[in-house]
Amino acid sequence: VSTQSTWGQKMVDLPSLSPSSSQGSDITDKEVKEMYTHVTISAPESIYALEHRRQTAEEKKLIYSVRFEPEDGKLIAIGYSDGTIGVFKTSNVELSNFLAETGGGDEKLPVGCLRWRPKFTMGKERILVSAGVDGIICYWSPLSGKLIASIKPDKKTSDLLCLDYSRDATKLAVGGKKRSILIYDDEKRTLGCKLRHKGQIVNPGHSNRVFSIKFDETGKQLISGSWDMTVKVWDILSGTVARSIFGPEIAGDSVDVCGDMIVTGSHRSKEALQIWSMSMGKLVETIEWNPERHGDSTQIFSTQFEKLGSKFIAACGSGRNEARLFERKPDGKYAFSCGVISLPSACSSLDMSPKENLLAVGCCDGICRIFDRIDKTKKEGTAFPELWGKPQDPQYEIHNRRHSLNQHCKFIMYN
Repeated sequence: VSTQSTWGQKMVDLPSLSPSSSQGSDITDKEVKEMYTHVTISAPESIYALEHRRQTAEEKKLIYSVRFEPEDGKLIAIGYSDGTIGVFKTSNVELSNFLAETGGGDEKLPVGCLRWRPKFTMGKERILVSAGVDGIICYWSPLSGKLIASIKPDKKTSDLLCLDYSRDATKLAVGGKKRSILIYDDEKRTLGCKLRHKGQIVNPGHSNRVFSIKFDETGKQLISGSWDMTVKVWDILSGTVARSIFGPEIAGDSVDVCGDMIVTGSHRSKEALQIWSMSMGKLVETIEWNPERHGDSTQIFSTQFEKLGSKFIAACGSGRNEARLFERKPDGKYAFSCGVISLPSACSSLDMSPKENLLAVGCCDGICRIFDRIDKTKKEGTAFPELWGKPQDPQYEIHNRRHSLNQHCKFIMYN
């Protein structure tokens, strides 16, 4: 296990357990247990599994948002509860830059949400945008660590909890405690319109804080999820609600859209993960979270479709502190594929990389864990052999002891 330390933040690189490495062969059972405080699981019929690759060191602050850079996933940004943002290189797990607090006061307020600007048109460099609980929208240069610009809405705007970009990067939307959604012209950084409750009897706006917002593929509609148990589909041009979806209890970045499908993750133990029709506003499917315990679920904080389609849905939350992947089957229905359970703390945020099969899970213990979605049929030797390597390989014993611990944890949890 190798570590690299910068500004008090470390990235711990868990090697892929290749027999070519000869270091660490004297690892103890205690050290194995400390590294592997979770259990990876996979559905019997699934060809996929998650492998733990690397993670940040434990910090005395919560993770609020995790986001891969959308073009190639070479950078990953992590927003913390003290207003700081860490930007890491995904490939060699080195810290690229540390971004200062989003707020200007003495009180350290959390980073509510992070988004990368979709296209590198502003000065031809990557742009990272953060929305803070202090109500300030910040434009960052992740490579230089400098604050490029900021937007300070009126004094009544505070506690920004979510933001999103339109695909053409012309519009930026933010929402939060004040229940209204602000849409900005991203180039001019001026307020374009405000989506809010205007006293309508039919399809009114939100009556509680907004936790998640997403533009559709055209940029003409915006989907928002709130703690008021509704998801709204807004027509941006008219500034009104086109239709309302009733039922989801949104408490995090847990609304996403792909084509006509909306996925919602509710912070409740029953019927938490659901698919809706955006055009009809009707429920299409309630995805079974745990096939072993029918009707039982985790309290979801974050969910999303994979970046390049709708084959996979990822979701994570509290309760059992777990993250799971669900695969779309030939009949169009989703079923559990693989996941990680029994993490030390609640999972507050996740993101899937745009090109590699990586899943980043941010937890309330201050650790961001990165997993690799692997195809079990493509592993060396047999179809995902339980033990690999030869007895003379230095890493042989280490891997098999880790595998035994993992299997033992599964036995305890399910028996």
